Amino acid sequence: MNALIRAGSGVSRALAWIGGAGLLASAGLISLDVIFRALWKVTYFESFELSGYAFAIATAMGMSYAMVSKAHIRIEVLYTLAPAKWRAWLDVWSYVGLALVSAVLLYWCTQTVLGNLQSGARSNTSLAVSLVWPQGIWLAGWAWLALLSTLYAVFGLVSCLRGQYAACSELLGVASMQHEIEAGTGKELQS
Repeated sequence: MNALIRAGSGVSRALAWIGGAGLLASAGLISLDVIFRALWKVTYFESFELSGYAFAIATAMGMSYAMVSKAHIRIEVLYTLAPAKWRAWLDVWSYVGLALVSAVLLYWCTQTVLGNLQSGARSNTSLAVSLVWPQGIWLAGWAWLALLSTLYAVFGLVSCLRGQYAACSELLGVASMQHEIEAGTGKELQS
C-alpha cells in the first residue's frame, strides 16, 4: 500500500507541473495578445479562451497535489487538543469526506463531458474547439483526485482499524510546523 501512496504522490506532482506549465503558457499567450493589440490593434492567439481551459485544467490537476502535500486548509483548533487516536479517526473521516465530494464532482463532470460529446459541442469562438478535448483533460484531473482521495481514505481506515494511529496521522494528519518549514525551504531541519 505504501508503494501505491508514493506512486500516487509522484503522479500528483507531475500533474501539478503539467497544470503549472499550462498556466505559464497561457500567461505567455495573454502577454502576446496584449502586445499585438497595443501595437497592431489585432489579436491572434485567443488567449481568453485558452487561458480559461488552462485554468480549469490546472485547478483539477493541482487538487490531488494539494492533497498529498497537505496544502488543503483544515480547521484544527479542537483537533490539536484531541488524543492521537481521535485525531487519526478525524483524519480518516476528513479523507472519506473528500473522497465522497470528489466522487460526486467526478460524476457531474463526467455528465458534462459526455453531454458535450453527444451533442458535438464546440466553443463559440473563432477556434471552435471541440469542448470534449479540454474538458476531457479537466475530467482526468478530477478522476485522479477521486481515485487518490479514496486510496488515502482506505489506507487511513485500514491503519486505524489495525491500531496504527501514528501511520495514519503521518499520511493523513495536519502538517507539523517542521514539515511546513522543510517543505518551504527544501532543507531538512535538525531535530
